[in-house]
Amino acid sequence: MRPVPDTGIFLLIDDQLANFPCKSFTPDRSIVNSDAVLMHSHTVPRKLLEQFAYDDPLTGSKRMWQYGKGTPPYWRASPRTATRIDRHLADPEDPAKEAELEKQLERNFEDPVNKFLFEISDPGFVPTDAQRRQLTFYVTLLFLRSEARRRASTTHTQKVSEHALNLFLENETQVLTVAAKQSIDQLLSGRNRHGLLTKEHVIAALRASAAKYSTEVRAQTSYLNTIKRALSHIDDKLLAGEWNYIRTVPTDPFIISDAPVVTWERLPNGQFSLGMGFHRANVEALLPISPLVCLHIQPQVERTRPTIRPSTREVNVAQAAFAGRFCFSNIESTEIDQIVQENFGNAELGVKSFTVWHRNYETAIFDILMNDGRWVEPGG
Repeated sequence: MRPVPDTGIFLLIDDQLANFPCKSFTPDRSIVNSDAVLMHSHTVPRKLLEQFAYDDPLTGSKRMWQYGKGTPPYWRASPRTATRIDRHLADPEDPAKEAELEKQLERNFEDPVNKFLFEISDPGFVPTDAQRRQLTFYVTLLFLRSEARRRASTTHTQKVSEHALNLFLENETQVLTVAAKQSIDQLLSGRNRHGLLTKEHVIAALRASAAKYSTEVRAQTSYLNTIKRALSHIDDKLLAGEWNYIRTVPTDPFIISDAPVVTWERLPNGQFSLGMGFHRANVEALLPISPLVCLHIQPQVERTRPTIRPSTREVNVAQAAFAGRFCFSNIESTEIDQIVQENFGNAELGVKSFTVWHRNYETAIFDILMNDGRWVEPGG
C-alpha cells in the first residue's frame, strides 16, 4: 500500500475497502495515556534554539526571551523545554514508538546539521553538497514538525476527506461503477462469497470507513505518515533552488518561533500570501538560523516576478504569524513584542494557509477505489 498523501483520505479508504461487503469494523484503539509511555516530543531542535539564547548569569545556563500573544516578555525560557509538547509525535498503535521516532530525527537529521550549524553565521560559509542535502531534510522536517502545522494538517485533512466522501456518495453513477468494478474483481479472483456488490454495500462500507478514520487517533496517524515520508524522500525542488543567507546586526535581530520555517509569496502590491508548499509558483522559504542570519531559499519552481531580498522585520512578522504558542529572541525588545502582539497567529495554518481547497475532489474517492487503492492527484 502506498503511503497516504498529505490530503490522505481515510488512509486510502481502508486499503481500498478490503472487507467488502462490510457488516462491521473493529473499533479504533485509543492512545495509551499511561505515564510509563509519556514522551515530550520537541518541535524545534534544542541546538537551533540555543542559537537564539543568551548566557544567563543568574541560572548559569542558556535562556531566551519568550514573546507570546497577550503576555509580557518572559526572560527565562529554556531551549531544552521551550517547544516540548506531550505526545506530539505519539503513535496511536504503539506509544513507545514516539521515543524511537524522536531518536531517529535527532540521529539522522538534527545531529548532522548541528555539526556545522554555528558555521552558517560566518559570512564566508558555503555549504558542501552533503551539507546542502542535510539542510534540505532539516528544513523540510521543521516545516512539518510544528504544533501549528500538526493541528492544521489533522483538522484540514479530515474536512477535505469528508468533502470528498460527500461528493462521491452524491454521485450515483460513480457509486454504481465502483460496485460493478469490485464485483468483477472479486469474481475473477474467486473471493466472491456474498454475491454481487450493490451500491448500498459501497455506501455502507464508505460510511463505516469514514466513521473509523475521522477520529483523533486516525488524524494523528495521518500526520505521522507525513513525517515518516519526509524522512526518506528529499524535496528535489527545495534542494535545487537558489539558496541565500540574509544577514542583520545585533541591534535588529531575527527572532524564531515554534513554527520556524515560514513560506510566502510576495504579491505585486507588496503584500504577502503566507503559508504554501515548497512547489507553488513564486514560493520562498525562510528559516532563521541565528539572531544574525536567516536562510532564504527560492525552490526551483515557476517564477513570474523578481525576488526582493526580505528585510529583518518582514522575516520577524512572518515568524509571529506562523507561531503556535511563542516566539523567542536573545534580547528584550519593545519592537519585537509589538511585532508579536500585532501579527501572532495571523497565518491561520489550515484555515488561510496550507489548505488544498483549490483542488478538485469530485472524483478523488472514485479514482482511489477504481485504481486499486493508488493515489490519483486531484485536479487543481
